[in-house]
Amino acid sequence: MGTTTSRHFGLFAAFVLIGLAGASPAEAQSGLPNLDNLSPLEEAVAMEIGDVTLTLAGAMEARYTTGSGNDDDNGPGLIGSLGAVAMTQLPNRWRVELSYTGQLVSDDSLTPDESEKYTDDAAMSVGGIWGTVLLGNVSETVRNQTRRRRGFGSAVLAFDDFHGERSDRSAGYAGRVGPFVASGVVDNEGKIDLGLTFQRPIGNGSKDYRFTIRAGQGAYEAADETLQFRSQGHSVVGEVVYGSTLFDVGLGQESYSSAGMNATRWYISSGIRRKIMVWGFSLEGHYGEIEGQEEASAALGIQYDLARGLSANFGVNYEDAKVALGDVKFLDSSDTKAVFSLTYGF
Repeated sequence: MGTTTSRHFGLFAAFVLIGLAGASPAEAQSGLPNLDNLSPLEEAVAMEIGDVTLTLAGAMEARYTTGSGNDDDNGPGLIGSLGAVAMTQLPNRWRVELSYTGQLVSDDSLTPDESEKYTDDAAMSVGGIWGTVLLGNVSETVRNQTRRRRGFGSAVLAFDDFHGERSDRSAGYAGRVGPFVASGVVDNEGKIDLGLTFQRPIGNGSKDYRFTIRAGQGAYEAADETLQFRSQGHSVVGEVVYGSTLFDVGLGQESYSSAGMNATRWYISSGIRRKIMVWGFSLEGHYGEIEGQEEASAALGIQYDLARGLSANFGVNYEDAKVALGDVKFLDSSDTKAVFSLTYGF
């Protein structure tokens, strides 16, 4: 990796670690799988079992996808998700949480490896006024804290993240001091992801602002599976909420290195979300370059709340990126898909 990029990453890491060290007193940030994403229209179901609070949330989605490619891009799909969190408080006031989320996918529009699969995540956290320590499948903790907001409906904006990824098994920390939330994870291969978030109303309180910075290490396999790259990325996100309208923009830079080959990427993503009564609308766009070669994507999302826990969703997702580094096909993705779905969550 380049000396300049490594120096920048080291300075950012030192800054965030200083913030973590001074994070007391801090409110607990569980960092565990977010059950709210499973059920956007209802509160999760909670019950008391002795000294343990058990929270359950789930969702069932029936959808149909039509794509611009061959007939394999078209077809019905069914997705079922269930999440559970068990929480208790110890005599010393530490909070202990165990969580599990599972998702079963059956979708004819996906690739053969993805069309029929079950995935799950499990994690444990221990938290106090000093923050929260995490262990398990928590590698997305920093990403979830610092990312741009997701679009409504079935909108998914491609490429709006670092291409480099960490392994699922990780350990991490998250803590809050006033309007700041600092978070960090390290996976079982030693790759680090660090983030800092600031959010609060400013001025007369009519607008809410959120700013994030993030630095992460990862691994990326070229599209033709010929080379494995190490990556280092930096990103910032700015967001403003006024009434029922949200606007945000994200900027990022990522560098890649492999045997005898290096590359640099930059990107910008932006979007607007608006909620009008039972309707939700979002429009997002992304543009980036890898060694002067373009990647672009866009997503339109619409959500209509039919009843408590039930929503109708629509999304159009476009992506196009064909990047070659010498004889290596680094990134190869080009498609436009429309997705219709009904989702019920509890």
